[in-house]
Amino acid sequence: MNSNTRRSPSRKVAGLSLVELMVALTLGLVLTFALASVYLSSKTAFKRQGQVSSVQQGIRTAFEYLTSDARMVGHLGCFTGTGTPTQTSDLLASDLATNFTIGVAGYEYKNVTANDYTLSSLVPTDVTTSGSWETSSGTGVNTIPIASLSGDATVGITPGSDVLVIRTTTGAPVRMTAAVGAASTLAIESISGGKCGSGTAATSGFCANSFGLVANCTKARVFKVSSVAAAGAGATLTVGGGNFTAGEYAPDSTEVFPLRTIAYYVRKSSNGQTASLYRRVFDGTVAAGTEQELIEGVENVQITYGRDTTTPDADGVVNDYVTANQVTDWSRVVAVRISVLVRAADPLEAGTTAPSQGVVNGVTVHYPTTGAKYDRRVFTTTVAVRNKISYF
Repeated sequence: MNSNTRRSPSRKVAGLSLVELMVALTLGLVLTFALASVYLSSKTAFKRQGQVSSVQQGIRTAFEYLTSDARMVGHLGCFTGTGTPTQTSDLLASDLATNFTIGVAGYEYKNVTANDYTLSSLVPTDVTTSGSWETSSGTGVNTIPIASLSGDATVGITPGSDVLVIRTTTGAPVRMTAAVGAASTLAIESISGGKCGSGTAATSGFCANSFGLVANCTKARVFKVSSVAAAGAGATLTVGGGNFTAGEYAPDSTEVFPLRTIAYYVRKSSNGQTASLYRRVFDGTVAAGTEQELIEGVENVQITYGRDTTTPDADGVVNDYVTANQVTDWSRVVAVRISVLVRAADPLEAGTTAPSQGVVNGVTVHYPTTGAKYDRRVFTTTVAVRNKISYF
């Protein structure tokens, strides 16, 4: 071995010092926490947006029902705007379902002081105390029939919310096929489709016990169908409550409509976790009416009525909005304004801030102070009663 050959020095291995390692770990943790925070925030926002969208879709459906029903109040075919139709003796003005002398009416929850109301619970207890609601005189049914609304005298409806009642025609009219004789039958054309509240198929829109309206340009009558039978290419309605006068309704100028009463109210949801907006339809074919749960999470409903107070002749323009107990003449109501307070299905994340109150059609509603917090929204719609006349 050559002694003059130099040995190569050992190559040093590069690395991180302890300080550099700690700095890197700290930056990594900060970045991880930041990303986690953004993720959780985005997840919460996405969840809330989904709940709000669901609430909006539900209220849109409910308002579609309400708008469709209210706009047809007062429609009497060719007789619209002419006068007041007669009502057969088997239809009682003292019954919510058959008081067709008033087309739109309502009941105001009266335990609201100075337009201020507090929700005592996330799941309020329904009540059966009719004295908690009031209306003006002249509705024909001045005491709210809670048993008729809820379908059970022991169930009740939710306190704090108002009740709306609408009476209107439904579906397409059918024509007379023969002149009316001195009898209690109406011969009408046959139109397929439709069902009665009992679920059975309808004949030209009618079933046994259906409510109906027969009208031409000079007169109209509200009646109840005793029976309906197919007759060749048409159908025959047997009408209770008295015979017709021979020749009073001619086939070329007469229309026949199905008629019904619809009530909107709030009571405990079917899931038992909140309250819902309900719609009960009385068409005569089901004694208790047919109930529909329109939207869950409805905590309060406030309704006001647009009056045309122009005298001596009404001009169809709303002069003011009042509550049901302030309406002195229901024939002067030409619009209905309904506001609905809706709660989201799921509670907010712990620590999330939320409003403590909201304004529902002029009433300040304070939310429950105990239990979970929820997203809430107030939705309002105003419906013009398109066919409003003195009859309704």
